[in-house]
Amino acid sequence: MMMTHLLLINPAIMKQNQSPYVTALMNLSFPTSIAVLAGYLLKFQISCQVWDEQIQTLSPQLLAKLLSQLTHPKVVGLSSVTLTASRCQELAAMIKSLDASVTILVGGIHATVLPEDFLANPHMDLVVRGEGELTLKEILDHLLAGQDPRQGNIQGISYRSPEGKFIHQPDRPLLKDLDEIPPMPYHLFAQHKEHYSNFGILFGSRGCPYPCTFCSARSISGTKYRFHSVERMVSEAKRLVEEYQQPLIHLADDNIAVHKRHFKELCQGIIDAGLHHKAAFHGSLRGDDATDEILAMARQANFTIIYFGLETGSERLMEVIRKKEKVQEVVDAIHRAHQHGLAVGTTLIFGLPSETREERQSALQLVHSLPLASVRFNTLAPYPGTAVYQEYFPQGKVLVKPGWANFNVQYMWESDEIPFVPDGTNRVELIFDTMYANLSFYLSWHGIRQVLSKPVAGGNVVHLGERWYTQLPKMWKMFLLFQYLMRRFAGVALRYFLFRLRPTP
Repeated sequence: MMMTHLLLINPAIMKQNQSPYVTALMNLSFPTSIAVLAGYLLKFQISCQVWDEQIQTLSPQLLAKLLSQLTHPKVVGLSSVTLTASRCQELAAMIKSLDASVTILVGGIHATVLPEDFLANPHMDLVVRGEGELTLKEILDHLLAGQDPRQGNIQGISYRSPEGKFIHQPDRPLLKDLDEIPPMPYHLFAQHKEHYSNFGILFGSRGCPYPCTFCSARSISGTKYRFHSVERMVSEAKRLVEEYQQPLIHLADDNIAVHKRHFKELCQGIIDAGLHHKAAFHGSLRGDDATDEILAMARQANFTIIYFGLETGSERLMEVIRKKEKVQEVVDAIHRAHQHGLAVGTTLIFGLPSETREERQSALQLVHSLPLASVRFNTLAPYPGTAVYQEYFPQGKVLVKPGWANFNVQYMWESDEIPFVPDGTNRVELIFDTMYANLSFYLSWHGIRQVLSKPVAGGNVVHLGERWYTQLPKMWKMFLLFQYLMRRFAGVALRYFLFRLRPTP
């Protein structure tokens, strides 16, 4: 039996970030970050425990039990996004209070772009920046050999010197061959697979060559597009279908067809393996990559829904956010995908820099004219690591609540303190417009039909399950959520109309 020195934790979203009515029906995402790291370590016979706080929040008693099961040297790794950064800080303090000998590491997107946010916390020992597989393995090699990782010139780490100075070692080069990473260790999470609507998740690539100003993903995965072999991806999909009985495989890449030949070969591999008869597939595309050949191959491989990031209805704003595609290209792709028999989903961002109300209204009109099965309207959250954050935070135009509590693209349902409002825009009006846009879609007959017929709704935010309306507990939770949303919307609507009634100076 392998000794276990490492506990990997996927921290929970803090209560102040999200209403309990939303949390009760939240679509739980498979914790890919800690899963990939655990799988990579298993390749070297290094075992670890994994814990997803989405399933169960760690109490001090439960955490103490998990720490007691570790063998010295004890190591805990925390995976951070901006929404969970505050919980990472809490967990670090809790861990050190229970066992001061534990070495605490934190990685992920927030740690990568703002390492000093964590290094200022005396309970944090090391920050892992960028892709973490090789860096974590090297840290553990040092600790298991009784050596201090801070003295090992390990690439991709940050730490405090004994004098309290922040030290940032050089970045680690990106992995060239993604097939060096073992298949996802789904077995570590299988006992909770019913809780994840996307347990059948499959990553086929890393890196994005597009410079969108609102996205921070390139901070970790870089701009060079790298992909797993077709053989590896088909093998992993087959395992999900046959071993874990997954009827739906979700390709979680930002864009599944950056390399069109590779995507077509993947579709053919799915067909040759007969998986298109056993499971449905989902994925995301850019409009300018969605050729008729790509869409036809996707349909043949039993892709049932394709997601496009429309973002806005304004060609001017498309240039502002540097999406490097046209609104009309996305609109054409949505129509052609529908013609190929694919359901289509999309997301839009309200509150983009320099956006006007007329542009929001035209975007809403455009959405209602399109054959869409799923839509989500978000407000802009200028996450650390994005070009928007780098431009507007130094100007004092990004509102950051303690613990980054408001950095949620749907935070308008919690309070008025959304992180960004463009110049010339009234905050309440922006929140009203975004709420109204979401409700106008999901309270339409088409939207209600989608909510009743699909296990996931609300732009993939709410997980209801099959035939949820026949289950009293789910119906009650849905009633409470609806009541909460309507109460919040009514309050915002009242203030919006009072604002509109004020005389113009």
